Amino acid sequence: MPRAPQKLTGQKQIKTLEAHRTEKRRSLFEAQDKIDQRRDELIASVEGKLRQQITSTNLFTVRWAIC
Repeated sequence: MPRAPQKLTGQKQIKTLEAHRTEKRRSLFEAQDKIDQRRDELIASVEGKLRQQITSTNLFTVRWAIC
């Protein structure tokens, strides 16, 4: 008879651990999504800066050739 409450307690512990594990997985996926989004933003920023640099360099070259 005393084993029944222990079994229920064990089941509750397992459910609590599973819920905790699920929450940790969800947190990891959310963190990965944030990392991916930030990476995409950084890539877009670098590409924009490079395009801007290339454009200004090309304009300088054209102006130099005209003079």
